[in-house]
Amino acid sequence: MKLFTSTAKPLARMLWPALLMLLPIPMWAALGDTAASVLTDQAQWKGTISSVDNGKYVAHEITMASGAKVREFVSPAGAVFAVAWDGQFAPNFAQLLGPYYQQVQQAIADQKAAQKASELEAGSATRLRRGPVMIETPGIVFSQVGHMRSFHGVAYIPQLLPQGVQASDIR
Repeated sequence: MKLFTSTAKPLARMLWPALLMLLPIPMWAALGDTAASVLTDQAQWKGTISSVDNGKYVAHEITMASGAKVREFVSPAGAVFAVAWDGQFAPNFAQLLGPYYQQVQQAIADQKAAQKASELEAGSATRLRRGPVMIETPGIVFSQVGHMRSFHGVAYIPQLLPQGVQASDIR
């Protein structure tokens, strides 16, 4: 019996992480996701939701207890084509941007590397400054401005913009 106990503990330690990976992982609405996922976001963020249908798209605004607001724009086809946010803190971009998160992260890293390289060529060694972020690729447009306790931004997928909707409509 002692032999079984001594081998069971290490085996349980090895299997525990594998078992945790089998548990269902909650999903949230993200760019490119379906309209049904907006309600999942509302529940996850424990916020109140208000929706406005302007004919070209439906804007769902989720207001959280902190006062932060996330707007998710849903096309008539039922896809989340854009998101916008206002709040004291930047939102969880991995959650909000979904599969587009990696593209945005890579584009930001490329911008910083290009800025650093141009400063080195010019002979100036100034530190990288924080400031507005603007990413515009064929797959996604991402913009964020703000400072501590006041962040604002938008992200949208150009290919999913409904007909008649301009980028300036996303606020």
